[in-house]
Amino acid sequence: MAHILNEIISIGGTTAFRQPFDERGIVDTFISPKRAISCFVAIERAQLLGFQALEWCDPNWPGEDPLPADWAVISTYVKPVAHNRGIGRALFARTAKAARQTGVRFIDATIRKENSAGQAFYQAIGFADYRSDAETICKRLAP
Repeated sequence: MAHILNEIISIGGTTAFRQPFDERGIVDTFISPKRAISCFVAIERAQLLGFQALEWCDPNWPGEDPLPADWAVISTYVKPVAHNRGIGRALFARTAKAARQTGVRFIDATIRKENSAGQAFYQAIGFADYRSDAETICKRLAP
């Protein structure tokens, strides 16, 4: 998972993350964060092609525009050579089910403005814009 995310970080412009991840960072951020709901992986012929994580919003988040506690945030990472193969959609089918089972009211996808492929992906699976700022567009979906 770190290899995929680090490749995306090195390309630049599509993730808010700027520093590379090691195994511990992946576990803490995606696999078992404090408010984890799910983390699914896509594997083909023993090769990891992508992953998608979902976690509850932090009701005590001190930043701008906090989200309600019954919302969740999603993140999707697919190996660049595997884009446009339906991996994100397949992952989302499982993530949406996990969201429904845990009572998530809305899923938030916050996407960098220059990440047109990410915006198109979330739009194609039903997410709609609900706010933006200088760097990001936020989309939401009721699962």
